Amino acid sequence: MYAAARPWPGTRVLVDRRLPLGRLARSAVPDVWLAAVAPSAALWRWYGTREERYEAFARHYEQELAEAVRAAGLRRLRALAGRGPVVLRTAVAPLHLSHARVLARCLLTGGAAAGRSGEGGEAACWLGAVCAGCGRLVTAGGAVRCPYCQASTPR
Repeated sequence: MYAAARPWPGTRVLVDRRLPLGRLARSAVPDVWLAAVAPSAALWRWYGTREERYEAFARHYEQELAEAVRAAGLRRLRALAGRGPVVLRTAVAPLHLSHARVLARCLLTGGAAAGRSGEGGEAACWLGAVCAGCGRLVTAGGAVRCPYCQASTPR
């Protein structure tokens, strides 16, 4: 979030509960801030981006996304994605352990809290470069296997 953002086309959506501290690079300033889709403070405290808790975190977070306020935020995110590419922005590091990965999966697959069918579109313009197995960005052009978990990647 703090470094200059890559020049991805599309709407940059901050999906964190709070604005990042400090000064953001001008290119990192989001177009839309959807704090409503962020995980609850209690869930975030429990999870603490511990890799061994990620799968349980993702399940609990998807349940939270079905709650009224978060579901409304997810519908708004789907509407944005329906109009064109969106780039999910978060200050969480490492990215493959962030809630943005869960949101991207919900947008692509429909997820448990998906809403009506026919909504949405491309979840993020960079999502084709994200490994579905581990959520890490696969930057090697034309890679057919994730260098981290060896899962097949679509190309």
